[in-house]
Amino acid sequence: MRRPEFSLNEAISWYVSDYASEVEASTLRSYGYRLHAFSGWLPEGQRTLASLEPETVERWLRTVANRHSRMNRTIALKSFARYLAERKVWYVGTDDARVSVLRGLRQAQPATRGTPAYKDEDVRTILRAIPETSTRLRTLAIIAVELHGFRSKEVRTMLLENIVFPTKADPVGHFIVDCRKRTKSEAGIRLVPMEAVARDAVTRYVRMERPAFTGEGEEPLFLTQQGAAFSGAGWDAMARRLREALKSEGVAFRQHRFRSTRAQQLHAAGVPDSSIIELLGWGIESGQRMLHRYVGRIPLSTLKRYPPLLDGIYGRSA
Repeated sequence: MRRPEFSLNEAISWYVSDYASEVEASTLRSYGYRLHAFSGWLPEGQRTLASLEPETVERWLRTVANRHSRMNRTIALKSFARYLAERKVWYVGTDDARVSVLRGLRQAQPATRGTPAYKDEDVRTILRAIPETSTRLRTLAIIAVELHGFRSKEVRTMLLENIVFPTKADPVGHFIVDCRKRTKSEAGIRLVPMEAVARDAVTRYVRMERPAFTGEGEEPLFLTQQGAAFSGAGWDAMARRLREALKSEGVAFRQHRFRSTRAQQLHAAGVPDSSIIELLGWGIESGQRMLHRYVGRIPLSTLKRYPPLLDGIYGRSA
């Protein structure tokens, strides 16, 4: 094994810099975060490539029990190791036949079922637990929007101009989501019908609580109290505060669970698989596989007419 004396943090900086034009920015930030976390975990005197062993990497991976977290850590480390092997920095084999020293690292696979869905009562508990603060209407609106099955990042970056409220001519409002700019999905631009619950919640937030936009460029729907766009870290911190508040209520809060909730609602209501795939923003190739993970073997509903899907949660009639 080639063992250069390069600083690990220096090598990580090379990796992030060189891959800036090859990897999506949000993905590269995630990789960099995990790699620096690994470096920080190592004893200070062992933060060089010469000190690293595949067994050391394995020990770090075992510090997390969550399979999803382990998978993301492994992906980042293997990408980093491939990069170093390509540049003849840290590898095994010969110069003519270089291979990554982490080639044998096993990557945990995601669960065959997606994140568990919320029951209707769970969502009611979440709504009741939202504190009476100056951002209550914003939180209620975010949850109402996320209950349509959007990814967290899609909601965070959703633009005010892409909210099409109902009119007399078009009584069903829509969300316009452009996955090409804001997520890794290949679903492109999609229109998602807006349920009355979200229309009312978003309207209250915009009219009564939303501050004036103080940033530049495209204006997001949801803003911080200072009128700025949310950063990824700020959005996660908001979700973390809600998760902590819900621990005492017995609800394991994760924003991504709203996608499972929506998928199962749509499936049970008899919506065709192709429509669910389109509404959830899955790609053509991965759609059926993702649908199976999220929905499983829930039987199709035989109902011919059903109220809007969120009415059962919010206690409204059709």
